[in-house]
Amino acid sequence: MRRIILLVLLVFMITGCSGKNGSKEAEQLNLEPKVGAAATDFLYRDMDEKPFRLSGKKGSVVLLYFWRMKCEDCKDAMKSLEELHLKYKDNGLIVAAVGADTMHSSPINDVREFLSRNKFTFIAMRDDEGFVSEAFGVIQAPVAYVIDKNGVIAAIVKGKTDWMSAENTKLIESLLK
Repeated sequence: MRRIILLVLLVFMITGCSGKNGSKEAEQLNLEPKVGAAATDFLYRDMDEKPFRLSGKKGSVVLLYFWRMKCEDCKDAMKSLEELHLKYKDNGLIVAAVGADTMHSSPINDVREFLSRNKFTFIAMRDDEGFVSEAFGVIQAPVAYVIDKNGVIAAIVKGKTDWMSAENTKLIESLLK
């Protein structure tokens, strides 16, 4: 009986772990979004319960910023993210900060208080179940996806960054043209 189970497991491993099929499926599901790929569409509600559908933002440049409350680098970068938002919002930039915390890791009242205290005016979403984070393959925060007017990922920025740096403002300005 033990040999039969081992044989079945071995057959499953050989047929179920084909490099070609697995990578094709992952590519089709966009599990690891890449620059030049279409951004995964999603419909979610922001912290004010307003619907946010990514595909409905075509024609604008969208910056999706994934962050966590316990991540100091994330919170520090949000100050320059707000500056970027204020500078370019009238030119077609939409900034959406996606809180990748669960209700257990960071209570919603703490998140609301943080956003309010810092007077952030960009769109804020809370991804309690991890649907949006999973759709973009987010494992670690901070990470941002800059999406062009056609819904294509133009840049992926990982780690702490100054959103008002010359490099980042040049990127945003080039996409807004």
